[in-house]
Amino acid sequence: MSESYKGINKGEKGRQMQLNLAAFKQGEERPAVVVTAVDRNGKTLRAAQVDGQGNFDLPEDVLKVSHRILIGPSTENPEEVDPDSLLRYRAPEFAQLAREGVVSIPRGVWEKWILQIRCVTGTVKKCRRGPWWFNDLVKLATTPVFETQQVIAPPKLSLRAEALSRVGPAQSISELVFLPFRCQVICNGTVEVYRRTCCCEPWVIFDPRIPDLIRDLEGILRAIPEIPPIPNPPDPPDFVEALFFKEGSLDEMALNARRDLTAIRSLPTAEVAAYINARPYLLCRRYSCGLPQKVGQGSIHPDGRFTICWIDGRRILGRNCHDEYAYVVKQRIGKFAFTVYNGVAANIWFNQNTDASLVSYSPFAYACRDNGEPGTGAYVYLDIIGDTESWNLKTPNATGWDRVAAPAYNDGLVFPTAIPAAAVGANLNRNWGGTLKLNYKFSEDMRIAPVSAKYYRISITEADSTGHPTGDRYYLSDGLSWEKSVPTGTGVDIVPVVLGPFSQGGQDNLFIIPYDAEGDWNAGQYHGYLNTNDTRWRNPEARHLVTVEVFDAAGKRLRPTAAPPTGLLEAEGPAPFTFRRRFQDLGPMAEVPFAALTHMFWWDNRPVEALIVDLRKDGGVFNEECLFFIGTAASTFGIGFRAYHPNEMFQLSHSIHWKRGLGSAAGSIGYLEPGNSSNIGVPPNPPGTSPTNTFAQMLRTDLDPTRKKCAFTVFLDINAKTTDGDDFGNPGTEDTAAFAIEIN
Repeated sequence: MSESYKGINKGEKGRQMQLNLAAFKQGEERPAVVVTAVDRNGKTLRAAQVDGQGNFDLPEDVLKVSHRILIGPSTENPEEVDPDSLLRYRAPEFAQLAREGVVSIPRGVWEKWILQIRCVTGTVKKCRRGPWWFNDLVKLATTPVFETQQVIAPPKLSLRAEALSRVGPAQSISELVFLPFRCQVICNGTVEVYRRTCCCEPWVIFDPRIPDLIRDLEGILRAIPEIPPIPNPPDPPDFVEALFFKEGSLDEMALNARRDLTAIRSLPTAEVAAYINARPYLLCRRYSCGLPQKVGQGSIHPDGRFTICWIDGRRILGRNCHDEYAYVVKQRIGKFAFTVYNGVAANIWFNQNTDASLVSYSPFAYACRDNGEPGTGAYVYLDIIGDTESWNLKTPNATGWDRVAAPAYNDGLVFPTAIPAAAVGANLNRNWGGTLKLNYKFSEDMRIAPVSAKYYRISITEADSTGHPTGDRYYLSDGLSWEKSVPTGTGVDIVPVVLGPFSQGGQDNLFIIPYDAEGDWNAGQYHGYLNTNDTRWRNPEARHLVTVEVFDAAGKRLRPTAAPPTGLLEAEGPAPFTFRRRFQDLGPMAEVPFAALTHMFWWDNRPVEALIVDLRKDGGVFNEECLFFIGTAASTFGIGFRAYHPNEMFQLSHSIHWKRGLGSAAGSIGYLEPGNSSNIGVPPNPPGTSPTNTFAQMLRTDLDPTRKKCAFTVFLDINAKTTDGDDFGNPGTEDTAAFAIEIN
């Protein structure tokens, strides 16, 4: 209760008065009511509770010095009462009512004072997308294609969704947003609840609101420039954050504005209303809704859920009116508070009964790691590589602690296919490259006796053709720290903890296993960073074996009870745990009955090559700097070129297209070769020859008979399959050449 209410029902007793609830019926719930006298500064002078018979009193000396008399619901927290629900009287006017002895309240007013408990529930999580995802988001958001009708050809995306979900390419924004990515729960922070009331009439044919909606969408699009692909964008690119995100929340209306505008302008008139009605962010325009009001606040539970309740008045809504709820999530790090999700700003609203799922894309958000509950068994397995679950890694079965079976043609690759031909031109059988972020699952039962595992170690060796290690064994030895959240009373401090490397019992390059019982570790952290460009193991012609070992506090290597010894000289002993290997998305894992856990990887960081060697007219080869071709309508144009990856399997595809002039007119873009995954012109072989187009096809004289000559640019694009398990873009390169043609 606030300080201003400490004097309730104290002081001189005044004249007995009565509050009459008009049209009150026997057996109905009676609201708890308080009559409050305030001065000109809004300070409470006296608050008189109304009893069950409607009686209350206010001293006459209080009435004389009062500025306003307020009547409204009685609560423990008066500051939470909606000011619009209060009745306000001038003190002299109320004094006149006091002399009459009865104050009557209309039913439509006092009904709102019947307090109810309202609750909302939901979950909060953080999804960290790779740079390629933001690039694809921009491509889809800036391409005028909507999901019920293909207006123009869909954009060429960095990702083919088949690499993750075994389906076709993501052709819609909703598909891209809901691609199966790893997200972690946010378990520290506060959730603010906001409510607004919307009165939305369903849209109809020839709805007079359509011109206003079109103007709104046009206004959004004026702020969204034409954005070229960014070769290596940050995560997320700043311009994407500004255009499509509002304090960590995805703005659905801004994201879909171009497609929605195209749909509204292109669909038959009879279908426009149904299109708008099917999209809540279009159905209820902002001017159909009241201003958001904060109605509650609560903390996020350890499992990422929230349940927030508050005392509220009875809600009486008009026809076609409803309440909507949005959420703002804040996290505090030390002295600083960050808004990591703002559904009010992003126009993301839910009804009260929806179990809201709040997704933050904020770079400031921190999530919580879940290592599983104790009592589920002692085990170790490779869980994820970057954002890729390890079952997508094609690795042979282990045949020893440091070796695997002889590899098949695609062992060591990611997103494998059993049939080689199925991978041609698809994002399957992808080679690894860059820095691989390795995350192992050390179950909580590994920490306690009789296992008592404290350290792990990761090593790399080259594999021979039989899957056996060959050459030197190298260890990850760069310093590694993890961050954990330490409560401060007002929030948390993010504290780094050094995991290693340490030496113990004659063993070097040991790292501490971070168990949940020993720290509230933040999510998205890894046990090892393997730079595949390291000169010690970067041979692209070889596959490599990555092995993890486990040790106790004394530096003794631990092996599963039934596993044979390694045969190494260091101290080693059995313990009741298992090494496991994920080989499928769902279902049990394979048990690995050896003293360490080894996987095969195949990385190849060599780039793809693209080179336009010459231009060709009617089969003739030309390589001068400035070329102006004159011919007939049937004359042909092509190029001599090279497009290859040193390992053909790792080329995704190459394409050859041309653009006439500015590329702004119909038919001003065409393809000599829309896509080919075969290597062409690998030295010392001669350059390859592209397919051709006629001069008439390129000038499109069928569309404009007067267009007899123009300048052109020809583009050769090529992309590789290389991935680090985190970035699913396809690294590539491009070569261009300029020329002109004329039909004589």
